[in-house]
Amino acid sequence: RVDAEPIQFVCSDRFALDDRIAGRGAGSNIPALDVCAAGLATGERATFDAPAELCYGKAGSFSFPAVGKNRALRLDIEVLGVLGSADAPDVLQSDMTYEARVERVKRHRANGNASFTTGDTAGAIREYSMALTYLTEDFMMQLFDKYEVEANKEYASLHGNLCAAYLKLDAFEDVVAHAGYVLKVDANNAKAYYRRGKARASLGQDDAAREDFLKAKKITEDAGERDANVVKALRDLDVEARAREKASSKVFKGMFTTTTNDPTANADAAAIASAVADAASPPSPPLGFFSRVFGSRRGR
Repeated sequence: RVDAEPIQFVCSDRFALDDRIAGRGAGSNIPALDVCAAGLATGERATFDAPAELCYGKAGSFSFPAVGKNRALRLDIEVLGVLGSADAPDVLQSDMTYEARVERVKRHRANGNASFTTGDTAGAIREYSMALTYLTEDFMMQLFDKYEVEANKEYASLHGNLCAAYLKLDAFEDVVAHAGYVLKVDANNAKAYYRRGKARASLGQDDAAREDFLKAKKITEDAGERDANVVKALRDLDVEARAREKASSKVFKGMFTTTTNDPTANADAAAIASAVADAASPPSPPLGFFSRVFGSRRGR
């Protein structure tokens, strides 16, 4: 689900099946989506089993998404927000200029920042995701020059903000995914590496986390800066690694140093330790011809 691109679709008696919005997003023009989403409020999420007749029916779909004939679908829907109403419908994305789209992006991002500051992390995530509905893949592919630069900057900023929000919720896999989106358009984003490193460390992926922290450290140092958070994260990883090594050493040592009041048990433990020591010692090399002769004359 984290890889799904948030989309906009029209949901009302007036527009739900209008042919002129058939291209409003992959899969978003099926009746089931309208019917199911109509029963959800903003922020709600639910899973629906939709019959084939409300999906792609007898014909199926041979474009994206590819769906076989007479196939029922399971829809996992979360309503991020509602724009306009039946009486005053919002402007369709297809009718928006580039400037209008970017203005919407910035507005939702600002709303998300305000929600995040006040502690409404879930609300911030919805606003950031709403902003991304204006930066769809097909839209981004058409951009060039300054328009592409500006849109990529907004795209990276939104996914970076989602990283911070999901990190606050301990949703570490989501953090890793959104950091990947940031790095796809900005390979030198130190914050993305740092946040992904924090998430990977929490998931127990210490080697990958260290790699991310080191990349973040190099990027900041190359820029003539020093990020105390990155330095601390690396130090914390080292401390944890030493603590684990120390604990493992104690466990291994305890296997051969346990003593009891039972002399038989102590003798058995000593015998085991001696056997392990003998096994660990390399065998004596065989005597050569002259050594055997010399040894036999000396009584060996």
